[in-house]
Amino acid sequence: MASYRVLVVTNLWPYEGDPSYGCFVQAQMESLRPLGVEYDVLFINGRESRWNYARAVLELWRRLRRNDYDLIHAHMGLAGWVARCQRRVPVVVSFLGNDVPGKVNRSGRMTLYGRVLQISSIVLARLVRSVIVKSAEMKRILRLDSARVVPNGVDLSLFRPMDRKEARRILDLDSNKKYVLFPYNPAEKRKRYDLVETAVRRARQRIPEIGILLVNRVPQCRMPLYMNAADLMVMASMMEGSPNAVKEALAANLPVVSVAVGDAPELIGSSEGNYLVPRDAKAIAEKIVEVCLSGKRSVGRAQVERLSMEKVARQIVEVYASVLQK
Repeated sequence: MASYRVLVVTNLWPYEGDPSYGCFVQAQMESLRPLGVEYDVLFINGRESRWNYARAVLELWRRLRRNDYDLIHAHMGLAGWVARCQRRVPVVVSFLGNDVPGKVNRSGRMTLYGRVLQISSIVLARLVRSVIVKSAEMKRILRLDSARVVPNGVDLSLFRPMDRKEARRILDLDSNKKYVLFPYNPAEKRKRYDLVETAVRRARQRIPEIGILLVNRVPQCRMPLYMNAADLMVMASMMEGSPNAVKEALAANLPVVSVAVGDAPELIGSSEGNYLVPRDAKAIAEKIVEVCLSGKRSVGRAQVERLSMEKVARQIVEVYASVLQK
């Protein structure tokens, strides 16, 4: 088995201020260790300061002087530009979400910053050795035939069906309520939450005991408890690559009501108990009521078995091998 020493350059990684931030990137890199990948991390905390990107370039050069790496794996477009500020080590970039589709405003129109972000990703994709995207839609936007579509993997041993009563007991939740799980992302401010809140208010006209189970900055190891305690999850993002929360909910057989964002349509497919809806509060509310009245779990786990951490890890190592063979 080949071995690789990799420098991970990313602006998504768990840190003291937010142990959930970028946990899927960390989990993905850890899944590569059994396949002979050893890695160091250069984390760029862009939340703290935009100047950290400039500081990261200096730190990158310092790391490369002191260590011999086979390749650099950058996660997200902005981190990719930092990784590209050298010509010594081949670069693989994983585009993860709004770095390719761009950012949109409340009305769904592309912002100026979103357009700049998108264009910079399109340019960067042609300046690195290999590109990984999370959905076919992202590959279409990049117009890059060589891009590999490799969604993030799911830890099927962690995200699995559990007893709902036990999960609610651990989280100290009311056993008589109906809970709509909502993964809240402060980066999108209130765009998604307003829509879900409106939908839940509508649904309460039929089922008054419905509540929103808001999760934010929850460590990944505790997310399965929330997914098993809830009655359903709503995904209402404006932009996504391959929404991790949808895959994790499907793995736990938690019913998912999602708008058509990223590869959610492919993930959900025709699986029983999961629904695609328009970005409309009335449509979301109708499915919330339907799921709560049925009281059934979904049959979604089979949909994501092909995306187990182990299977995805092998695909990433294949990318590494192809880069180094070149």
